[in-house]
Amino acid sequence: MLKRVLVASFLTFCMSSTASAQLTVIGNGAAKDCYHSVKHGDPGRIGTIKACEGALDELSLKLKDRAATHVNIGILYMRKKDYEEAEEHYNKALKMADNVSEIHINLSANYIYTGRYQEAITAANTAIEMGTDKMPEVLFNRAMAYDHLKQYTKAYNDLKKALELRPDWPVALNAIDNYEVVPAPKPSNG
Repeated sequence: MLKRVLVASFLTFCMSSTASAQLTVIGNGAAKDCYHSVKHGDPGRIGTIKACEGALDELSLKLKDRAATHVNIGILYMRKKDYEEAEEHYNKALKMADNVSEIHINLSANYIYTGRYQEAITAANTAIEMGTDKMPEVLFNRAMAYDHLKQYTKAYNDLKKALELRPDWPVALNAIDNYEVVPAPKPSNG
């Protein structure tokens, strides 16, 4: 049996880390610049978003890169806390390339931010079923959704799996430290 102890500032810290999966854009131009802005932590500046949206106008942009650019724009909007706009871009990316697990991982993060925890779990499960090299991130997202639904054993188990894959990941280490494993009560003999 697991007992969950929640520290108020912990959740805010962890939630800021849920959108770490990003797509790589191959090629040159504004789409690549957009990717680099997201990768290097742009907080969602209006100028960056406009430049990324401008990249979508490049006629030579391949469909997968166009989808990746929508994901990157979604990440920027999530960083701005504009979750509705972020979801719109993730859904556009899904229409172009629904077989890319990172889209589902970022959508899962967005659902967590908007309190749609069951949908976050479903999106995370989709990414897991597809196979992803971002398994620690998707397990972390799913753990956060389970935690909000008070399914602490599932959340703890996902954090343990994430740490098996990435043992020194500070965000997951901080998250798992907020759980206390409590032995199940022994049945009474009476």
